[in-house]
Amino acid sequence: HGGRAESVRMVYVLAGKPYVDVFGTFETARADVTGKNPYLQFPFVETPSGEIIYQTLAIMHHAGHGTPAWPADPAALTRALSVALGGYDLYQAFGGFAADDLVAKQKFEGRRLPQYFGALDEIYAGRDFAAGSAPCFADCIAREAVAWCARRNDVARALLGQKPALAAFQRRFDAFPAIA
Repeated sequence: HGGRAESVRMVYVLAGKPYVDVFGTFETARADVTGKNPYLQFPFVETPSGEIIYQTLAIMHHAGHGTPAWPADPAALTRALSVALGGYDLYQAFGGFAADDLVAKQKFEGRRLPQYFGALDEIYAGRDFAAGSAPCFADCIAREAVAWCARRNDVARALLGQKPALAAFQRRFDAFPAIA
């Protein structure tokens, strides 16, 4: 669990739609995704009709469209997308360097991490969730990106403790009945 697949799972939960996880192994991963996603990556979803949907945001739209998990109001959707893409950028920045690349790690910790955590802290200081008063797909992305960094990086964990609105959002989201 974790990363993009966990964000997708949370959208299914917020949308109140059933899903079935299918897990593979590192040894079977290439075979599992071949023919299902031209990008050769996870996650992807196979619908009951056999349609394959790939790429996280497309899967989230498929799962959440028509439910509160995907805002119908254009202004709320725009706010949500602003948060979702910022969370995605955070996730990419953290995963964009090798574990032994100390220069890139220091750049991430000194520049990018404060940039993204600061932005999310500012956003969540002004509203409970990405689009307003109810959680949506964007909150799933932001929550997982922040948690992913904080679980794996001491500087991120410490910085999260210094961002009260962002930490409060994490607690609020995790306590939401459908997620908890």
